[in-house]
Amino acid sequence: MASVTACPACGEAEELRGTPADDDIRVTCLRCGEQWMRGGLRCVNCGGQDIVHRPQAMTRHSRGTQLSIIGWRELPLCRICDADALETSTSQNIPVPSDYVAACLGAAASATPDAEVTTELPATSTASPPAPRPVSTPETKPAAVQGEPRQPRTPPRPRPPRSKAAPSPSTVPTVRQAIAAFMGEASGQPDATAMLLLGTHLGSHQRLGVLEQEGAADRLADWCQGHWGGGSDRDQRALSTICRAVDFWGTRGWLTSDPAARLR
Repeated sequence: MASVTACPACGEAEELRGTPADDDIRVTCLRCGEQWMRGGLRCVNCGGQDIVHRPQAMTRHSRGTQLSIIGWRELPLCRICDADALETSTSQNIPVPSDYVAACLGAAASATPDAEVTTELPATSTASPPAPRPVSTPETKPAAVQGEPRQPRTPPRPRPPRSKAAPSPSTVPTVRQAIAAFMGEASGQPDATAMLLLGTHLGSHQRLGVLEQEGAADRLADWCQGHWGGGSDRDQRALSTICRAVDFWGTRGWLTSDPAARLR
C-alpha cells in the first residue's frame, strides 16, 4: 500500500519517522516499533505494486483433525499473479481460503480442491491366480441334536441416529483488524486519527460485535458528538470516515445493523 499515513499495526498517524533506504523511505512507528516501506509492497513474482489486501483466517488443528480459527490477517494479493483468488474473494465478498498461499509473497498458489487428479492404473500381473481353498464339509450332528428345534434369533436393536453438532458461526474480527482492513481498502483520504481514537474507545482487542451490543449505537453517537460536534470541515470529515467504516464492515458481513445511524 503506497503513501501509508498511519501505522498498519497500531494506527498511529503522528509519531512516525522516515529514513532513506534503497531509493525508498523506511517508516518507523515510534509508538509500537512497526516498520514498513513508504513506497508500498511489491509483488515478489512480477515486481508490480498493484497490491490489494483481503482478509484470510489463520487456522490450526486444535484437537486431532479439528480445524479452528485462531485469528485473522490481511493477505496481500497481486492483481495480476493472484487474479483468480482476488476475483473470487471480491465478487463473493468472502475471505481468502485459509490454505491459499499468495503468489505476491513468492510462493505458488495452493491447488484447488476441484483439480483433477490422474491416477495411473497398476500393471497387470502375469502371475497365476492362487489355488482355490478346499471346501470343508460340516460335521454331522447326532440324531438327538438334529431333532431339537432351533431357537429364533433375536434381531439386534437399531442404533439411534447420532445428532450432528450445529456449525459454529464465523468468527468476527477484532476492532483493530477491522480498522486495518478498512484503512487498507478505503478510497480518498480517510481520517486516520478518527479511526485511531475509535479503536481506543471501543478497545482494539474487542470483537467488532461490541458495536451491536444493547445501547452501543447511542453510546457511539454521544461519543462522536463529544469529539466532533462542532460542525467544522474537520468534524464532518471524521464523522464521514466513521460512517464509511461502518458501511464497509456491514458489506463484509461483520455487522448486521447500522450502529452509525444517528451520525448520518
